[in-house]
Amino acid sequence: MKAYLKNIFKLSVCCGLAVLLCGTTVVGSKYDPTIDSPLEQNIDDFVKQFRRKGPLASTDRTSFVVYDLSRGIKLVSINEDTPRMAASLIKNFVMLVYFHEVKQGRLAHTKRNRYHLEQMIKVSSNSSTNYFINLVGGPYKANRILKANYPYFQQTKIVERIPSNGRTYKNKTSAHDLNKFYVQLWRDNLPHSHKMKVYLGLPNGDYIYKKTRIPASVKVYNKTGTVYGLIGDSGIIVMRDPQGKLRPYVFTGLIEDRSKAYGRRRISFGTWVSQRANVLRRVSEKAYGYIYKSYGGRW
Repeated sequence: MKAYLKNIFKLSVCCGLAVLLCGTTVVGSKYDPTIDSPLEQNIDDFVKQFRRKGPLASTDRTSFVVYDLSRGIKLVSINEDTPRMAASLIKNFVMLVYFHEVKQGRLAHTKRNRYHLEQMIKVSSNSSTNYFINLVGGPYKANRILKANYPYFQQTKIVERIPSNGRTYKNKTSAHDLNKFYVQLWRDNLPHSHKMKVYLGLPNGDYIYKKTRIPASVKVYNKTGTVYGLIGDSGIIVMRDPQGKLRPYVFTGLIEDRSKAYGRRRISFGTWVSQRANVLRRVSEKAYGYIYKSYGGRW
C-alpha cells in the first residue's frame, strides 16, 4: 500500500511539473511551427538570459523575424504577428503611401518632398513625417491607401500624427509587417523601391549594426523606432559570403513594454533605451553569425 501511494505521489509531481512547463511555454514566445531553424531557439534562449540577469523586465515583450533573402526562407518567427507600438517605424509605411501617390500621379516628387523624405528617414524628423501624412490627406486617408493597396500589411495602422512631444503610441505595426516591407522592397515590388532604398540606406542611427561585431563592409537599409515603451529596428543587412557573393537578409527586432507608455518613468529614457538597444545588437550579431556560417564562413 505504501509503495502504491508513493508511486501515486511521484506521478502527481511529474504531472504537476508537466503542466507548469506547458504553461510556461504557452505564456512565452509564439513560434511558426513550419520553421525548423536552430537560430530561432538560440535567440529565444538568449532573450531568456536577459530576462533572468537583466536588463529585460517581466513586462517586456519581444518580437523577432529573420529572413534569408538569398534562399527565400524565414529562419526566425517569434511573436511576429503581435501588434506593437510603431513609434518611428511607422515612417516606413508613411513613405510607402507617399510613393504610392507619386506613382499614381497624384503627387509630384519635388525638391521639397525629397528634403522632407531625407529628414524623415535619416534623422527621423517627426515634423517631416507629419508633413507627408498631411500631404496625402491625413492619418485616415494614409491608412486607407495602405490597406486598399497593400493588404498584406496586416497589423499596421496609421491613426495619428506624431505629437509635438514625440510620444506616439497609437500607430501600430508588427515584426511580420516590417519583415514583409523589406522583403517586398528588396524584390522591387513596392512603388519606387529604388528610391526608397536610397533613403533607407542613408547613414543613420541603428540597433542592428553599429556597436556590434558585424563587419563594417556590410550595407544596411533600415529604420529604427524609439519611444518610452518601444524600441525596435528593422532592415536589410547585405553581407558577402566567403566567396564574395552578396547574401542579403532581413532582421527585425522589437521590444515593447506597454506599462511604460503612460506610467511613471522609474528610470531615465536614455537608460531604458540603451539597455534594450544592447539586447537588439547582441541578437543581431547572433543572426549574422548563424547566416554567415550557413554559407561556409567562420564566425
